[in-house]
Amino acid sequence: MTAPDGYPFAALTEADAGFFPSARSVGVPPAIPYRVPCAPAFAEAAVRLAVRRGTDLSALAAAALLLAPERTPDPGTPDDGAERAVLELRLPPGHGDAAIRRALAAALALAEPGCRLMPAEEAGRLEGAVETLTYRNKALAHALERVSFRPLDGKLTQVRDAAQMFGFVNEWCFDEDRVVKRFRELAPVYHPDTGVVACRDRMAQLIDARNLLINHVRTAYRSGPWTRRS
Repeated sequence: MTAPDGYPFAALTEADAGFFPSARSVGVPPAIPYRVPCAPAFAEAAVRLAVRRGTDLSALAAAALLLAPERTPDPGTPDDGAERAVLELRLPPGHGDAAIRRALAAALALAEPGCRLMPAEEAGRLEGAVETLTYRNKALAHALERVSFRPLDGKLTQVRDAAQMFGFVNEWCFDEDRVVKRFRELAPVYHPDTGVVACRDRMAQLIDARNLLINHVRTAYRSGPWTRRS
């Protein structure tokens, strides 16, 4: 039997094998047993991942220890009285239980679809961009809060108040299309769940103003281009 380069395997003697250093010869400390406590679900997921990778848990943890970021959160151990599992591994000395759990957590995260490693510089740049966008979003929300309308006391009944709320000069300078378009611009700003200036009262009065202005258009504009087009 020959190697891919044509060199016969049979020609490798014990003396030749000494050319390839062993872990002990290069000073790598021997592995020692570890018993790492963790949650049963975490232990099961780590074992399943090792099986999928065609390796054992110790080799998976050793590889993950080289890649796991220091800021990876420790999945921790269950609370007192809760069921817990123990992972038995063999690794070089010097690793704490938390470091091993963090490494396995990183391996599980990297196994998720869409996850990828990136250089620290790129991660720092993205974190900076997120912080900048967060600051700008807060500044925008503050500015909108200062210029946005205040909810009126009581029910909205006056067309002029509704027109002012929508930013119209008076109650005669818009048609139904402009009312609908303006409502679609303002609704995302004040929506109570997703709005930049989320406010349930403002959103409720915005809906009342839209209905009032559309009713005003349909009843007051009984003639003219809008009626003929409708």
